[in-house]
Amino acid sequence: MVIVVKSCAECPFCTKLENGTQKCNVTFPPYRVISTEDKVPVWCPLKKEQIIVRNFS
Repeated sequence: MVIVVKSCAECPFCTKLENGTQKCNVTFPPYRVISTEDKVPVWCPLKKEQIIVRNFS
């Protein structure tokens, strides 16, 4: 399975919290807050990458 991510909401490394905020799991420092007005923040380490997720079930 290949996933092409166009926004943080689609990213498998994005954590959505109960209060509606989103945090990124692959940044340094970890769990950086993602602003809701940005599709992809300028600091995103995966901004120019494709994310490939394989399902081994």
